[in-house]
Amino acid sequence: MQFDLPHGFKRWQSLDAVQAAAVQLAEEWRGQQAFQKHLLANSRSPEVAGFCAVCQSEATFHIKDAAGGDPSWRETMACSGCQLINRWRASLHLYRMLAATIPDGPVYLTEQTTPVYNWLSERLPGVIGSEYVSATARPGEIVDWNSFKLRHEDVTALSMDDASLAVLMTFDVLEHVPDYRKALAEFARVLMPGGLMIFTAPFMFTSRDTVVRATLDAKGEVVHHLPAVYHGDPLSAEGVLCFQEFGWDLLDVLDSVGFSRREVITCWAPDLGYYGSFQPFIVAWR
Repeated sequence: MQFDLPHGFKRWQSLDAVQAAAVQLAEEWRGQQAFQKHLLANSRSPEVAGFCAVCQSEATFHIKDAAGGDPSWRETMACSGCQLINRWRASLHLYRMLAATIPDGPVYLTEQTTPVYNWLSERLPGVIGSEYVSATARPGEIVDWNSFKLRHEDVTALSMDDASLAVLMTFDVLEHVPDYRKALAEFARVLMPGGLMIFTAPFMFTSRDTVVRATLDAKGEVVHHLPAVYHGDPLSAEGVLCFQEFGWDLLDVLDSVGFSRREVITCWAPDLGYYGSFQPFIVAWR
C-alpha cells in the first residue's frame, strides 16, 4: 500500500529506522527547538500566521501560554478558523490524505464532547462519537450528562458489530486504559478489512519499551509503579490517570491483535501550524 504523505509528515516502521537516522534527527531536533525558541522570544503577539490544512485557507494560530516559556505545542496553536489545536488539525489532515486507502463506511471517534468531534459531525453525516460516561452504563447506551446526550462506550468492550467501521480515530485515550491490549483487539475487531485506525497517545520516539506507570490489581484497585500523572478529562475536573506511556513495542501489540500494517508517522511543519518536535501519530490498517 503506497501513498504520499502531506508536507511535513514522515513515516517510520521501527525503532531501528529511528536509530539509523539518529544523527540527522538530532540536527533536525536542534533546529526545530531553536526555531520555536526564536519565535517565542521575538514575537510581539501570541499568534502566528500560516495555512490551515483543515480550513484549507490562510489562518492565524494562537499560542496558549506563549509568555510562560515553552508551551505544550500539541495542545495549543488553535486555528482562527476551525478553532482546532495542533494535534487535532494534524490528525484530520492525515486522515484526509489516507482516506483514499480505505473502504467506504462509518467513521467512529472515541470522544463526543470536544471541538474535533463537533467539527467532524457538522461535515461528516453519520459520524459516531462516544465517551466513557459511567461504569454502570451499557455499551452503546445513550446517557444524559450535563444537558448532553452521550453515547457510552467502553473501548475494551465496544457495542459495534464485527467489521462494521471503516475508520476509527482515538486521540489521547489509550494511555488511560489499563488493559490497552484488549482495547486494541476491540478496535481490530470492529474495523472492516482494510479499515484505518489513527490514534495519538504519549509515545516515546526513542524507546523500545512501554513504560507502565500504574496497573489494576485483582480487586480493580490502582497500583502505582511510578508517581501518578493525571491528564485533562472533559467529563471530570479531577482529570484521568495515565496508566502507560508507549514505546515501539506498541507496534508488536498491533501485529498480535490482527492489524495487517502499522507505522508511526511524525510531523513538524510550522507553515501549517504543526509545532512540537516529531509529533507522533500511530496509524494501522486492519
